[in-house]
Amino acid sequence: MLKDPLAWLSVLFLVYLSVQYLNSGRIQAFDFSLNKYVYSLPPAPFLPWSVIPAEALEMINWFAPSLTLFLILRYTWSILQPQILIWIVCLNGFLNALLAFVHVNLGWVYMYNFKRFGKDVYGSFGYPNHGALFFILLFAIALGLLIRELLSESSERDIPSISFAMIWTPVFFLAANLSTSRAGILGSWLVLFFSLISIVLIAWPRVHPVQRVYGFVSLIVLLGFLIGGFLLFTQPIHIAELKKATVDLNIYEEIDGRFFQVVSAWHMWLDYPLFGVGGWGYRYFVSEYIPQEQWGRLGVGKANVHNDFMQFLVEFGLIGFTLFISVIAPMLLRIVRNFFKKPYDDQSVWANPLRISVFWGLVILLLDSQFDIPLRSPAIMIHAVFMLYLLEGHPEYQTVWSPKVDWKRLQPPLVGMKNRIWGVQPENTDTSL
Repeated sequence: MLKDPLAWLSVLFLVYLSVQYLNSGRIQAFDFSLNKYVYSLPPAPFLPWSVIPAEALEMINWFAPSLTLFLILRYTWSILQPQILIWIVCLNGFLNALLAFVHVNLGWVYMYNFKRFGKDVYGSFGYPNHGALFFILLFAIALGLLIRELLSESSERDIPSISFAMIWTPVFFLAANLSTSRAGILGSWLVLFFSLISIVLIAWPRVHPVQRVYGFVSLIVLLGFLIGGFLLFTQPIHIAELKKATVDLNIYEEIDGRFFQVVSAWHMWLDYPLFGVGGWGYRYFVSEYIPQEQWGRLGVGKANVHNDFMQFLVEFGLIGFTLFISVIAPMLLRIVRNFFKKPYDDQSVWANPLRISVFWGLVILLLDSQFDIPLRSPAIMIHAVFMLYLLEGHPEYQTVWSPKVDWKRLQPPLVGMKNRIWGVQPENTDTSL
């Protein structure tokens, strides 16, 4: 570990955030020469700084657990049992979903610690959009686990996993849809759609025609169950949000309502390029970067850039942002490389249904982070780290696909076949896909 550059980069990033915290405490005062309010200089102007100490400390509270988990999994992933970890993660999410259902159906405004929070509380989240993305990620994991077990040979099927997954999958799907978040409602359907389409396209040329019939029936049953649950439990407000995210979507209005903040953050970063404005610092300087007549567009929610990576850049500066990106860049590059590998390669993103579904869950998270603030939730960050490792190769989750099979030319008896889940690997195969 002492020779691992990623470990040192993680430590340096946390040290950087700590310096921002220790060098914080800027006070707002009126400058008569400028005829406006300004912030006092930080204790050490030549070092990274923040405005409010408590808010700078919050950055450490967010990133320290995620980076710790990242390093733990980095050194132990090959010897861990992902299935057990999935059970733990999904069980925790299941209990959170039950609390969210209580909030929706009973109008409860309390957190799990019985402290009053407000009408927007959803599960253990004070911001429904965070709850929505959290349940989308869990839905992606549960859906992938369910399909993987359904496609397994009956002798290799794990009964506890498939039993749990049959409960978790619809629960997480409904939890995302009941959040009143347009991103949550649309995102859950996109994860479902792209995951199923990807699996069908990969499985179709590899499975026996009889298995195609079984798969099609299973697909219809799964879709019917999820659609039925959506129609049964959703309320008019959820249908209205789904329509706003699809048929009534005004793309210009959605982009315009957020892009002005990205522009203001960019100009702010140009003024503070190296160290940024500190954790949560964007909110204290944004009024200087938009015309006064547009101040009305800023509210409680607009205290954030609504683009996670731009907000990290403007608040951590080029130095802090580079340290953070450098930690995760090698893994992201491996995922890009594995994206282009054939499905029957054990390292491929498409190697089994679990990886496929997890991949699409992370894609939705990445897209949402361009218009909202999902990565400003430590729960989402921690689960995203875990899902990144689920995309890594592991002996317990190898590929389930064979190369393509020409079933018309293949005549019994099948010679030289190697059994694989939902497919075979005969001697004479077409490996173009």
